[in-house]
Amino acid sequence: MLPPPEIMEQKLAAQHVEMQRLGTENQRTAATNGTLRQELAAAQHELQILHAQIGAVTSEREQQMTSLADKRAKMEAELPAAEPVKVELQQAHSDAQNSSVVFFALSGDGVANQG
Repeated sequence: MLPPPEIMEQKLAAQHVEMQRLGTENQRTAATNGTLRQELAAAQHELQILHAQIGAVTSEREQQMTSLADKRAKMEAELPAAEPVKVELQQAHSDAQNSSVVFFALSGDGVANQG
């Protein structure tokens, strides 16, 4: 036996309302999905840019470190060649001090002898 037509109409109306609600929810979900996909694509693009920048900075940093290491090696290689100049400079400084002491000693003697 079939239910009365009023009950069938109520059920049909309830199903229609539910279908409309589900359709609206589906549209909202689809819109959200589209927005999220766009945001994901933008984030992935930004990430690619950042990776490229990190690579460039890393490469530049490595070049700087290599350059500094080369300069250091060059300076260390030149250091032994500078040692004789250092010794000569120290000797000249010592000679100059000794000459000053002798000069003042002689000047002091000369002043004392004149007076």
